[in-house]
Amino acid sequence: MKLYGKLLISIMIVFLLSGCWDRKELSEIKLVSGMAVDRGDDGKYKVTVEALNAAELNSRTSGGNAPALVETIEGETLSEISHQFSQYYAQYLVFSHMKLLVIGEDVARTGMIDFIDYLERNRELRDDFKILIAKDTKASDVLKVTNLYRKSSSLKLSTQLENMFQDWGGDPDMRINDFINDITLEGKEAILNAVVVQGDKKVGATVENMNNVTPEAIVLVDSLAVFDKKKLVGFLPIEDTRVYLWITNKFQNTTLTVQCGDDEYSAVRIIHSTTDVQTKMDGVIPEFNINIKAEGYIEGTQCFKALDKIETFQKYEDLVSKEASEKIKSTVEKMQNEYGLDIFGFGEIMRRQHNDQFAKIKDDWNKYFSEAKVNVDFEFILRRTGIRSDSFLDEVEK
Repeated sequence: MKLYGKLLISIMIVFLLSGCWDRKELSEIKLVSGMAVDRGDDGKYKVTVEALNAAELNSRTSGGNAPALVETIEGETLSEISHQFSQYYAQYLVFSHMKLLVIGEDVARTGMIDFIDYLERNRELRDDFKILIAKDTKASDVLKVTNLYRKSSSLKLSTQLENMFQDWGGDPDMRINDFINDITLEGKEAILNAVVVQGDKKVGATVENMNNVTPEAIVLVDSLAVFDKKKLVGFLPIEDTRVYLWITNKFQNTTLTVQCGDDEYSAVRIIHSTTDVQTKMDGVIPEFNINIKAEGYIEGTQCFKALDKIETFQKYEDLVSKEASEKIKSTVEKMQNEYGLDIFGFGEIMRRQHNDQFAKIKDDWNKYFSEAKVNVDFEFILRRTGIRSDSFLDEVEK
């Protein structure tokens, strides 16, 4: 009996491994790299998808045709719309490799982002795609701009944002789960990157745009979109994104320019940073103590050229610490005075550190955030001066 039992189990396993019941051949599918949601004319939403033309992405098989097909359908729900694209495409659309979701400014300002529930709930979608706001343009226009790199607008933008996050700090690194988490937290408001289409949009949607040394149209990362719950209320300059990353301890790398003379500047590369935020209540006014420790090296200097002296190192450390502290304070005060919205998650930190006190004021947290006292202690350590100590400018000036 034991032998027959083992044989039966083996046969069952063979049948289970024989194939996939819902398989589809490569020739039968088309990968969706990006989706855009605008406000509809007749329906609630106007949804645009960018479906890749795989042959054009390969240099060996490329024939100079369009790298992707971009089509739009209107409807009341994304769920129904996503199943209607067979009106245009002969192949089955696969959304599991989607890299980008672009939301039109008009949709975001009216708070019409209920469709995100479908994107989170759908088992065919991963949770690692980026979310952007299309500023001063339709979201569909962002997907239509061709580019020499990766040819597809979605593929180019996803790589661009990742590089920007790691190299300079201009991307808050927000994915769908992060965004949902922020709009549901009691002590934090959501933010997203905003992009603009610069140049001629009509030419940007053609293959010729990729063939120009200077493209007629290009998608630029422009600013930081600020939300009040699920409604877009305004934009911050892209430079403020670095402050957001510093305070939320997501910082990777950046280059900071500091003024070291009347018309002289130096550039310092910051390569490591850690942040600790402590909160407390001073009577009825919250107090935030932001402690940041960072280190880096000099990338270029126009003054303090005696870099072999400890006094010069100390001057640069003081300059960078002061400059970074002022930038952080300025951005926090901007959010307190102009928007009155806590995008940094100070309320969430207070909930973890002082839950009883936060519970009493959580319903009016943004009001308390606006009146809060903010202290910044930025400590920068200069590790090295690049591949040389003395500057050649010293020899020129002698």
